[in-house]
Amino acid sequence: MILENSIGQVLIVKSNYKPYWTFPGGIIDPHETPKEGAIRETFEEVGIVIDPQKIEFVAVVDRRSDYAETYQFIFKSPLLTGSLKEIVLQTSEIDEYMLVTRDQVRTDDRAYGKVIKYWATGRSGYIEQTFGEKERA
Repeated sequence: MILENSIGQVLIVKSNYKPYWTFPGGIIDPHETPKEGAIRETFEEVGIVIDPQKIEFVAVVDRRSDYAETYQFIFKSPLLTGSLKEIVLQTSEIDEYMLVTRDQVRTDDRAYGKVIKYWATGRSGYIEQTFGEKERA
């Protein structure tokens, strides 16, 4: 979930099982829509309650590797003033959070996930990602 405030900063998280920063999110549960999963995962990971009426679809990522092909749905919701006071990190998965701007991401000052780098370009829509052997091809 892209949580963006009024001055163009987004909330990113550092999971303890990934070597890079990413947006809050995860895998949808059975009988859950991608939107419902994004809302739930955001709450689980950072404790922020998302208004389902204020979510915008941004992109779908076709992620291919030697092991699987998955689809990642990216949604955006406003990061309201005061929301940072609500943050409660899911300590079993998330080590820390921070706010970044597009300009900061473009400096490559830390290991950002591909979807954050794509966000920094200002584009939306369909994205293809490859991992592993397919990525080197």
